[in-house]
This record gives sequence, C-alpha cells and structure tokens, in this order.
Amino acid sequence: MKNVDKNQILNYNFIMENLFTAKYTPEAQLELKALDKQNIKRVLRTIALFEQLGQAGVKSRPLNKEGLFELKCDKVRIYFMYHQNAIIIIGLITLKKTQKAPEQYKLTAMSRINKYTTKRNDKNG
Repeated sequence: MKNVDKNQILNYNFIMENLFTAKYTPEAQLELKALDKQNIKRVLRTIALFEQLGQAGVKSRPLNKEGLFELKCDKVRIYFMYHQNAIIIIGLITLKKTQKAPEQYKLTAMSRINKYTTKRNDKNG
C-alpha cells in the first residue's frame, strides 16, 4: 500500500476496506450541500481519502485537547472528531476565511458532534 499514489486510488477506484467511516451531523450535511459543485467534489474526495488512508492520506491537524481535528481541503475546513475507534463524525464544513481556525467554529463543531453522539447513544441505549 505504501507505493500506491493517492490519485490511483481515486482514479481506479481501488476496492479496499476503509480504516474509517465518516458520519455527518445534520448541520454539516446542509453545509456540504450549500457549497458549489467544485468544493463539494473536493470535500467528498478528501473525506474518501481519509476513510481509506487515515491521517496519512490528507492534511489533518488537531485543534484542541478535547479531540477536535481539522481536515483541510483547498479553501474548505472540515471539523471532525473520532468516535468508537473507526468512525469520524463531521460537525462543521465551512469555507476557509482566515489562516487560523476561528474559536467559534471549533465550539460549534464540538457542540454539534456532542449533540449527534448523544442522540445516537440514546437511540441505541
């Protein structure tokens, strides 16, 4: 797997087991749909790479001690957290306007993800 180029994965649709599964909060789904077609493609491609390769396949960085991370995709920020070892929950998708991730976005993403996981746990519990 080390010698496989990221573009080969996208172009030839390699069949492989994903490392992660992405789940979206309802708000993140709406934010994704609100993007233009080019940015939607970029976001979906970035998330697909992350699902297949983990952090090695994309630009990702931790944002706080509570476990919030950011995926960078050109001019779009994708905020997510890990959940149950193999799931990432995407809480916020927004156009990048500044160099640094705004604190307000971090808090919004954390709040949405916590609400999403609480709802899921209540349904399953």
